[in-house]
Amino acid sequence: MRIQDILDQLGREVLRIDSGLSLEEAVNVMIDKDSSALIVTEGERPVGIFTERDVLCSYAKFKPKAFSEIGLKNAMTNKLIVARPEDEIDDTISLMIQTSIRHLPVVEDGKITSVLNMCNLVHFQVGNLSTELHYLEEYLNDLHDAGRD
Repeated sequence: MRIQDILDQLGREVLRIDSGLSLEEAVNVMIDKDSSALIVTEGERPVGIFTERDVLCSYAKFKPKAFSEIGLKNAMTNKLIVARPEDEIDDTISLMIQTSIRHLPVVEDGKITSVLNMCNLVHFQVGNLSTELHYLEEYLNDLHDAGRD
């Protein structure tokens, strides 16, 4: 199965935020949009990602400063690890585990068109494995029944 299969089911949505805003503004957008990750941009160009983990790290790194005093550019993760629609789900899960990330932008034609999280991938993969298991059980039952004839 490929990333494209997940995108076909979930759709595509990318929440973007300008790098010039404050950490407080970013957290408010995450709360308002019920999102765990935002793509940080300068103009149209993505320059990083801001996730729930970045919120926690920023609290530890910048305390006792108020979030309103901290620039998003100082709190975001500036290294973007991305997937492509043609990538295999198994490989993508492995990549996320190896790099200790939970959010993965999907790039199509040089643009970020979606952001998936580990839960999206695992949920989809478990569903596929459950279906495969069901078919294998049916196949084994058919073999068992044929052996009795």
